[in-house]
Amino acid sequence: MNRFFSILILLFISVCLNGKPVTGVIQSKGDYIENVVVTDGYSFTKSDHNGHFELNVNPEASFVYIFTPSGYTPVRLDGISQYFKRIDKNTEKVVFELEPTGCRDYALIAVGDPQTKTAEQFDLFEKRVLPDIKATVDNYAKMGIYTVTLYLGDVVWDSMSLFNNHKKGICKLEAPVYAAIGNHDHQRELKGDKLTGTAFGDCFGPAYYGFNLGNNYIIVLDNIVYDTNKLYVEDVNQQQVDWLKGYLGFIPENANIYIAMHAPVGRFWIEGFKPSNGHQQILDLFSGRKLSFITGHTHINSNLEVIPGVIEHNVASSCGAFWKLFYTMDGTPSGYQIFEMNEKNPEWYFKTIGKGRDFQMELYPVGAFTIKPDAIVAKVWNWDPEWRVEWYQDGRSMGAMEQFKSIDPKYQTSMQELVKEGKVSQSDFEKGNYLKPRTTFFFFAAVPDKDAKEIKVVATDRFGKKYNDTILLIKR
Repeated sequence: MNRFFSILILLFISVCLNGKPVTGVIQSKGDYIENVVVTDGYSFTKSDHNGHFELNVNPEASFVYIFTPSGYTPVRLDGISQYFKRIDKNTEKVVFELEPTGCRDYALIAVGDPQTKTAEQFDLFEKRVLPDIKATVDNYAKMGIYTVTLYLGDVVWDSMSLFNNHKKGICKLEAPVYAAIGNHDHQRELKGDKLTGTAFGDCFGPAYYGFNLGNNYIIVLDNIVYDTNKLYVEDVNQQQVDWLKGYLGFIPENANIYIAMHAPVGRFWIEGFKPSNGHQQILDLFSGRKLSFITGHTHINSNLEVIPGVIEHNVASSCGAFWKLFYTMDGTPSGYQIFEMNEKNPEWYFKTIGKGRDFQMELYPVGAFTIKPDAIVAKVWNWDPEWRVEWYQDGRSMGAMEQFKSIDPKYQTSMQELVKEGKVSQSDFEKGNYLKPRTTFFFFAAVPDKDAKEIKVVATDRFGKKYNDTILLIKR
């Protein structure tokens, strides 16, 4: 009898230390799907030719989930893709149901910081942003391109009840929507990174996961290590780094890898800035691979290299200036970044709410910028170092425009009007990392001749696509 109890105790200890086995099946319309990677956030396995798998689940795990294979999408429940199953000590078997997409080309819509704090702000998001995303999804569908939307964190603004509003809004898109967890998606009244992320997990599932779109591997991480009451560190914890090391073995050498997180890896406005420990480990881990980052958090826009060959797309907020203005603090219009992931080389562009794809710059007349009083200025918010911005005077090529740093005068004057109208306080307008104008680098100047009549600006992106606009000069 003592021997029997000793065996039970050993089995109990083994389960506590090593987890318990969970079996499952992955299927689509009655067919089983093999070679699908399955994880609990700690270890990995793959489905066999019968779609079956077994995973020894870590005691700390809250979910068992799959890396959605290319060509499929999980069924949706209340708008949320069911690539995950919440588990507890009694879970023994899970079933994942997928649907074929019927597409070989994909588009990823990266939406920065919806940041809805009130029902009124969600109403703005629902009426302004979601219909634009829906139109984009529908347009791509007509071209046989399957579209996935990814919120880059701060889906809500410390208002956990609004996750339910977002789920209802997501249903209207009739397409997959995933999310990264942001600092404002944590329950600030609770304590600890895992516990404060419970409401987000109840809505969107795991805080780190991945899915495939063709040869493009999208990995979503949680780089907000949250303590309590808005105290957090922007970094990737060691558990996720170790998990990435395990997943790397399932990624082909020639794959395009996109790591999406809330907070950026780089800070172009801080001289000498270096990535955090976790971010640096990721850079080291994926060294030599085709790696990009897609992030939010800053509410401003940039496409710059973190290190040579690794671009970070830091996507401006879809809420504009925290729902006060259509423009963000650096002058980027409210919108989202689109990544076209075909079988050739992926391309990307910024889609402004209410505008077409060709809307990629705005021109400012002479006198708009006090630091360039004699120049016409082009604002090219999605610029990166491989763009060319050139100008033509009365039909004659004048070469490249002069790049310079500035705040956006349109943003500044518009916000000052809101201050005069009592809709924004002066202290909020002057508050850094809130409504204060931000200096950025995507302005381009050219000084026309005094007798010039027409100035045309042509911006050419790294993919060879040209965007142009013309400004007629008023006699001075």
